[in-house]
Amino acid sequence: MLLPKTYLSVSQINSYLRCPAQYYLHYIKGVTMPPGRALTVGKVVHKTIEQNYKQKMDSNIDLPLEAIKEMAASEFELQSPLTDWGNDDPDKAKDDSIRLAELYHKEVAPHIMPAAVELRVEVEFENVDYYLLGFIDLIDQDGYIHDTKTASKSPTGDEADKSLQLTSYYLAYQMKYDCNPTGVKLDYLVNNKTPKYVSLEGKRTQADVDRLLRLIGRVAKAIHGGHFYPNPTGFMCGENKCQYWQLCQKTF
Repeated sequence: MLLPKTYLSVSQINSYLRCPAQYYLHYIKGVTMPPGRALTVGKVVHKTIEQNYKQKMDSNIDLPLEAIKEMAASEFELQSPLTDWGNDDPDKAKDDSIRLAELYHKEVAPHIMPAAVELRVEVEFENVDYYLLGFIDLIDQDGYIHDTKTASKSPTGDEADKSLQLTSYYLAYQMKYDCNPTGVKLDYLVNNKTPKYVSLEGKRTQADVDRLLRLIGRVAKAIHGGHFYPNPTGFMCGENKCQYWQLCQKTF
């Protein structure tokens, strides 16, 4: 079996590691599910931050706060019809999206001058039929790589050190610029009763990069070999946790 695409991404790798059956249904069979509340809020906030930084690369200043709030509201209206809301309240989600974008704009954006935003990077390997594709959220002018997340609770202190996404960005930065980035950061916007910003800085070594490369190779080999199976003990496995749960019960 060949890879379903000519590239691998960390999203694909994480999907396979989380549950090979889910990977199979989504990437091999092409079954897509509408995003839920959390993904939609994250996408709205992410897109709003991206638009501000892209114009800031030319203007050197952030947009006015009211413009940010309007952008978040407009982006939410685009994403809302595509979302599976279930028992969630879309109006509450819209308010949360706006206030998280506002929080980032007040506490984070003024301290960052972007050097690259949503940078497409491709890492090619010898003797294989795929490449690693990624989009780096943000590289600031101090050489730090940033990945922005929204979450319902505060992250653990080692999240930045464990992130495969940041390791892949570190590798891509090395390949593109022929040097190491200054460091990697996870910028968390925590959506609790009083929203807060949490920044976690991580470090990477060549050993981390080499381990990622070995992992990529092993996941690709498993996919090539058609090794797909459910992960019933995974934390995301369950009728109310995985959108593929019912289909998985029938398929595997």
